[in-house]
Amino acid sequence: MRDRHVRLVDAGFAVILPMVLVALVAWRRSAIGLAAVIGVLLIWAVVNVTAFSNGMWLSAALPMAAAAPPVILFGAVQLWRDRNRAQYFATQSRLLQKVQASGLGQWLAKHGDFLQEPVREDAAVVFIDLSGFTGLSETLGPDATRELLSVFHRLVDEEVTECGGIVTSFMGDGAMILFGLPKPAADDASKAANCSVRLSHRTKAWLASQPASISSHLGYKIGAHFGTVIASRLGGESHQHIAATGDTVNVASRLMEVAASHRTELAVSDALLRMAGRDCELHKSGTLHGPIDTGIRGRAGSLAIWLWKDTEVATNDCSSRT
Repeated sequence: MRDRHVRLVDAGFAVILPMVLVALVAWRRSAIGLAAVIGVLLIWAVVNVTAFSNGMWLSAALPMAAAAPPVILFGAVQLWRDRNRAQYFATQSRLLQKVQASGLGQWLAKHGDFLQEPVREDAAVVFIDLSGFTGLSETLGPDATRELLSVFHRLVDEEVTECGGIVTSFMGDGAMILFGLPKPAADDASKAANCSVRLSHRTKAWLASQPASISSHLGYKIGAHFGTVIASRLGGESHQHIAATGDTVNVASRLMEVAASHRTELAVSDALLRMAGRDCELHKSGTLHGPIDTGIRGRAGSLAIWLWKDTEVATNDCSSRT
C-alpha cells in the first residue's frame, strides 16, 4: 500500500531525519556522535522493513535524498571550523611559548592550576644587566636601541635555555633568570653557576664585536644567589605572569651592584657556590676570589660573597651566533 497517507509519512521522515542527523553531528563530533547517527539510521531502516512487512511501502530514497545534502554540508562546515580553530590554538600556543619562558608554556598547558597558590621553594636566581646602556641609548636613537636590545635579549634567552633555566622577565637592558621552575632540581645551583659563566663569555664576546662607539660605552654585571623564593602568579584577571619574589631575589639583584663596585663581571653568594659544588664552571674558568663579607644595600648584616672575573679573551667567534 502506497497512498496519500504513506506519502505524508515519507514527507515527515524527509523533514525529521535530516534535523535529527544534523543535531547529532552538532552534539558530538566524535565516536559517540557517529555511533548515534548510525543508530538512528538503523532504527529508520528497521521501521521501513517493519512497515513493508505490514503492507506499508515507505520510500527509502526520499528521506536519504533529503538528509544527505544538509548533513554533508553541515559536517564540512564543522570540519572547516574545527581546522581553523585548531590553527588558531596552535598559533596561540606558539605565542605563549614566546611570551612565557621556554618550556613553561607547555607546562602551563598541561597543568592549568600551576601556581594558583604561591609556592615556597629553593631556587637559584641570576640577574644580568648592561652597564652604561641608558646613556648610550640617548645617542643611538630608538631603532638602533631596539635592535641592540633585541640581540642582547636573544643572546640571554639562548644561553639560559641551553643551561635549563627560564627567563622570568626582561627588564629593559637586563634580565632575571630562575633555576627551579617549574620544578626544583638538585643541580639548580650548578646550572645557575654554569649559566653565569656562559653569559659572561657570550656577552663579553658580543660587546667586543660591536663598533667602538658602542663597545666603549657598554659593560655588564651579573649577580647570582641561591635560597628560598616565593613562586606565584602575579597580575589581575585579564593578565598574569609567573614571578619569583623574596629576599633571595633581592640579594641576587643587589649582587650586581657589588660586582660593579669591585670592577668584576660576577658576584655570587657563598650559598650558591657551595650548592653548585667544585665541578661548576666558576672553579674551572676565570678568576675566583673570596669569600668576602659584604654589606648588601637595604639588608641588615653582611653576606659572604665571591667575586669572579672573566679572563677569557673576547673574540668575534660568538658574534655570528647573535
